[in-house]
Amino acid sequence: MAASRRQFTPRVLVLATLVAAAILVTIVAVPQWLSKRARLDVLRAHVGQVAQLAASVVDGDLHRLLLDPANYTPERYAQALEPLVRFHSANPDIFYVYTMVDRGGETYFVLDTATSPKLRNPHHLRASPYMERFRIRKEYESDWLQVIASGKTWVTPTFQKDDYGDFLTAHTPIFDSRNRYSGFVGVDFDLQYYLAQEARFRTIGTWSLIAALGASLLVGWLIASYHHDLKSRLEQHYLSSIRDGLTGLLNRRGALDAIGKALARQRSSYATLLVDIDDLKSINDTHGHARGDAVISCIASAIRESIREDDNCARLGGDEFMIFAPDCDARGAVEIARRILAAVGKPRPEVADASFSVSIGITVQNHAGADFDRMYREADSALYHAKSNGKSGYALFQPSMARPLTA
Repeated sequence: MAASRRQFTPRVLVLATLVAAAILVTIVAVPQWLSKRARLDVLRAHVGQVAQLAASVVDGDLHRLLLDPANYTPERYAQALEPLVRFHSANPDIFYVYTMVDRGGETYFVLDTATSPKLRNPHHLRASPYMERFRIRKEYESDWLQVIASGKTWVTPTFQKDDYGDFLTAHTPIFDSRNRYSGFVGVDFDLQYYLAQEARFRTIGTWSLIAALGASLLVGWLIASYHHDLKSRLEQHYLSSIRDGLTGLLNRRGALDAIGKALARQRSSYATLLVDIDDLKSINDTHGHARGDAVISCIASAIRESIREDDNCARLGGDEFMIFAPDCDARGAVEIARRILAAVGKPRPEVADASFSVSIGITVQNHAGADFDRMYREADSALYHAKSNGKSGYALFQPSMARPLTA
């Protein structure tokens, strides 16, 4: 019964909490991750569209003319730059708007709105002069030039960072009136607003994960409590199934289980004692079955008082009890029998009107030859001998007492 008062197993709580956490965190985190990816994809698509709008305001023929430095004049440069300056001034979320040309894998600036005094932009931008070489950072290297040359818009897959802050870059090709590839537009888009929104989403996500972990702990506790309650109920059911309802001693099933465990430990010797109530039927017939049950309970108490702590005691039937005593030799078994006879002979007020006694059969085996079936037969033969000699006594099995097995 001590096990039923024990708190639930910590291992069950930990395992249940971990499983619940894995499920709940997945339920919370996966949608958040997918939502974050979706928001980034929407942003990248938006920045790509901004770059396409920027390319649409560029005069493709004039820009193609400026790709050759021999055709450069300040007037042509200003004429080509003016629509981009207006476009850039109307979009405060843009860091840079510029155009470039690819020369054998090397890129050079053609137009840069930061060179124009007409640009209205809150950032203090460094201008890139005409045909200044652009060197991409190593961590951002990719096949971006090939993508743009194929006529597609290219947007950086992740954020970039420089002295101005975090930004996304989109490049889209420029075509002249004859649909010839004539360089490309670049747009660096400010992410300050986007990152502020993401910070709020992260706060929501963090609290959601904390709530999920708290819920996981609660679920783990509920499961562990249920497991403990179920285990306790099963244990109580098992204990009741191996105990005699009247005396609380082991029944036949419980006795066989306890004996099997005792034999597995291979003690030096084992003693088996069978205790039988003399003339229980006569007590039942004379005083009633209630008085007979009281006698049985009294004898069970007497046996409990007489055996050792490690001995196993069981009620096998209506009037028969058994003691299985590990590490017990013949002398010790006889001493147990004498204590039982003395305890049974004490006056007991609750059954003062009923006279009763017990007979005891004893057998002892060493661990090498210990076989319970054999020991039970020998103890039963000794019990028969004790009853034949006048009852209210004991007999230690001798080979001459053996009775033939019946079919």
